[in-house]
Amino acid sequence: MKYAVKNLLNTSRKYPLSISLKVCLLTIFIPFGLYAQINLTAPLERAVYQRENGGSADVTISGSYSIILDKIEVQATPVNDNQGKAVGWTTLQDKPTGGAFSGTLRLVGGWYKIQVRGIRGGVMVGNSPAVERLGVGEVFIISGQSNAQGMDYSSPVANDDRVNYVSYNNEIGNGLGDLPAPTFSRMNNSNITMGLRGHGTWCWGILGDLLTQKLNVPVMFVNTGWDGTSIRNWWQSAQGIPTASVYSNPQLPYPTLMPYANLRLSAQHYAKQYGVRAILWMQGETDNSPLNMSFGEYKNSLQSLIGKLNSDINRQVPWVIARTSYVDYRSNSTIIAAQNSVISDLPGIAFAGPETDNLPVQRVDGTHFYGSVQLNTLANAWGEALSLNFFSTANPVPISQEPKITSTCATDNSSLNLSLPEGYLNYEWSLSVNGNTEYRGARSITVSSPGTYTGKVKDSNGNTLRSQTMIINTTVKPVKPTIREIGSQQACADSSFTFSINGGSDLYNWYRQGANNSLLTGTSLTVNEGGSYYVRSENAFGCLSDNSDVSTLLYRPQVPTPLIEKVGPFTAEASINQTGLNEKYDWRRDELMLTTSVTNTLRTTQTGLYSARANVTYVLGSNLLTCYSPYSNQLQVITEGESDIVVFPNPGARDNVYVESRDDIDNAEIIVYDMYGRVVVTQTQDMKSRVKILVRNLPSGKYIVRIKGANLDVKKQLVVL
Repeated sequence: MKYAVKNLLNTSRKYPLSISLKVCLLTIFIPFGLYAQINLTAPLERAVYQRENGGSADVTISGSYSIILDKIEVQATPVNDNQGKAVGWTTLQDKPTGGAFSGTLRLVGGWYKIQVRGIRGGVMVGNSPAVERLGVGEVFIISGQSNAQGMDYSSPVANDDRVNYVSYNNEIGNGLGDLPAPTFSRMNNSNITMGLRGHGTWCWGILGDLLTQKLNVPVMFVNTGWDGTSIRNWWQSAQGIPTASVYSNPQLPYPTLMPYANLRLSAQHYAKQYGVRAILWMQGETDNSPLNMSFGEYKNSLQSLIGKLNSDINRQVPWVIARTSYVDYRSNSTIIAAQNSVISDLPGIAFAGPETDNLPVQRVDGTHFYGSVQLNTLANAWGEALSLNFFSTANPVPISQEPKITSTCATDNSSLNLSLPEGYLNYEWSLSVNGNTEYRGARSITVSSPGTYTGKVKDSNGNTLRSQTMIINTTVKPVKPTIREIGSQQACADSSFTFSINGGSDLYNWYRQGANNSLLTGTSLTVNEGGSYYVRSENAFGCLSDNSDVSTLLYRPQVPTPLIEKVGPFTAEASINQTGLNEKYDWRRDELMLTTSVTNTLRTTQTGLYSARANVTYVLGSNLLTCYSPYSNQLQVITEGESDIVVFPNPGARDNVYVESRDDIDNAEIIVYDMYGRVVVTQTQDMKSRVKILVRNLPSGKYIVRIKGANLDVKKQLVVL
């Protein structure tokens, strides 16, 4: 179609700065350590997946994680009331491995917020990322010439949040390579390039509003229209034949394989992954004038184009063909007849679009729908053609599930093996590390650095799917754990000992040196057996750390249970059957603790049940440990009626006679008299326990023992054997 003045718009409007800003904002640098433990990488924000004729779709939900999880759960919440059917928290993937998760969620047509969370031990762990806008609805590829592509960067926008487009410009480079990962945007700005080369919103924003109101589902548009193109240009470029614009003299050739390549690329990339309901075809003006094309050439070229696309992508895509020929204020019945004939000859593939030639609006240049009224009229004509009957009979190209990444730890525990599924012709990886991106053509790669890793697969038809994205935020190999109780430790025989670490988000497996099997998984290990122990961590990728330094545990032998007996009227004595322990004793009466860590004798001045336990303190380097025996037998003591001072045994042998007082006597004077009143023994000492009377050199017979102290003077008779 001949270029009109309005087609020569300012290039700054065609290629707005906002695109560059959006690209820049996609790169976000996060300080090491401040990273999401769970990343939700699919679906993309504002993606729309083509629903089935039944109204639902299986949407892939995928991402990566860096903490140990039992399962990943997902929920879907309609953005607004009556914009879908909520799905409460449900299991997306049970027992994920390798740091990557993926699953599908069946959703009815609607506009959703998607949120995932990790579960471990029945509770949520880590962050809970979300995609704020995700659609299950209708996807369209627009194609044709300028009345499809758009001619005005100030056209009406869509008012509904659910109207979206692919934000990508292939008009400058006319690239034939793979399309980049898509960015989806809301159609609320008229100054846009609707990928791949749509000029502004044109009538499509209005149509989007009409469809969301009619269907109550979101819509997505891809625009491959090319102004001035003839059906001959489309057919020739589809066959690989160089083709040129009819509006230049000499004729200006189109870029290689264009304009068809944009349509094919859109079908191979967007339609393959997200599905598509139909191609909206609006073309024929150039074939009216200046070409005045024959019925046969137009019909055969369009049918050949439809067949070629279906063959190229190995899918049958519905086409909605507008009956369009109006240019320079006149129609061409031959072109319209050819379009109708294609619709008639391809039932189930070609569907009747709007008849645009006779729409009741004035076209200011005799060709284009400039103006709000004109664009509203055109959009409504498309809306009527896309009727409920059309949506129930046109079978869409279904979505394809996102290829899953299989992630396994390499044998060196310092790298990961990432693999894509078998069965594809070509494989490519994108590796983004430290702000640099490289590409590798392989089904599997080995990576060892934090970064973002995405795969891409192609079938024999060039249909392309992007895999889930693996985000690695940490070192692949876990940090070597450190046992708090490092070095040589000791424990008592009747107790357990606990080793522990400052745990993180990994699994921690404990081992006894010399054994292969793990004793326990956790941040602590309680043992009751001596030996050397170490711990090793395993992260979400399945990689193992180096073994921790070994901690050795020495178990001390059981301290013997003491035997206690009464060795005096007011004294009990404890003893064990082992020497050299330097033990001390704890005494109790009934359940009342009396003394701790004292000698083996105790003054028993009150009635009760007495018992004792021995304790031994062991030294291991700077480690002090006190171990205790069980409590002894109970010794019953009854003190009522006893004298305050007792000489015993009486009669007694010369070397085994004692005197004992119920109460302490400081500086007591002990005097022994024979029966003639003569002093035969005298000794002075404190009486805080039993005191031996020095009668070993006395002959057998009767004696008087006198005990003198402050305010005390007591005499007792003694018989020495």
